[in-house]
Amino acid sequence: MLFIAMVIYNKSISDVMSRDVTKRLIEHHGEGKAKLIIIDNSDSKRYMVPDAEMSKYVAASGIAYIRMGENAGLSKAYNKALEYALRESQNPKNDYLLLLDDDSNLSYDYLRAVYLSAKDPRRETDGINVITGLIESGGRPMSPVKGYRFIFRDSDYIVNQGVFEDICCINSGTAIRLDSLEKVGGFDETLFVDMVDYVLMYNLSRHGLNRVLVLGEKFEQSFSGRTKMNRLRARERFKIYKKDFMRYCEIVGKSPAYGRLNLLKRRIAIDIKSGKI
Repeated sequence: MLFIAMVIYNKSISDVMSRDVTKRLIEHHGEGKAKLIIIDNSDSKRYMVPDAEMSKYVAASGIAYIRMGENAGLSKAYNKALEYALRESQNPKNDYLLLLDDDSNLSYDYLRAVYLSAKDPRRETDGINVITGLIESGGRPMSPVKGYRFIFRDSDYIVNQGVFEDICCINSGTAIRLDSLEKVGGFDETLFVDMVDYVLMYNLSRHGLNRVLVLGEKFEQSFSGRTKMNRLRARERFKIYKKDFMRYCEIVGKSPAYGRLNLLKRRIAIDIKSGKI
């Protein structure tokens, strides 16, 4: 089974970019082969679907819907999806959890390639615990990468398919074997939204589980840090990133000075994008 976890925030389900392709995959392969789990992190009543309406939608669509009732953060939302998948899975060693955001614009070909790779009989013996594709943003490679860098160079990005050890992948478009997620304790809930993926891949490496199959399929992912935003929103977003990044440094053993230097670089980049400098 491929469980597909899609986190939405203050957005209607009808506006989710990848909803139709996941529905198409489920219709083609059957509900017993793939399952869409929508985790609603909305904190605005405007976007909270009434229970009766949602129950009707879920029954008609064959999806699982989890309402957090607030913006509980990405890690907690993913862990709710993981709990559901582990509860429903017949064999966590053979099933994967594919992570998506509500702005993940992946194609049907990408989704189907991940599904077929997860169901490949070779997964039972080849030790592949993570499956991802080639993710781009603005036409530039973004993931996978060889690890977090203060300054990313072209050589840090993985741009060809293959099997790799101890690399990093962003959340969106990445599928992880359920029992591997269980072994590392799921997603670190001390992180709200940023660096969740880097810490997960770090924990997988610590447990000898960071063996990644990179597919040749691509998709475009938008990132808040790469789009222009107003100053107030940029300032609030930076506060979240600052806390998460310093926690990341603590987890992986980076010094506070390293963290502060990275945050200064990030702040300057955000100020430029928001038009402050």
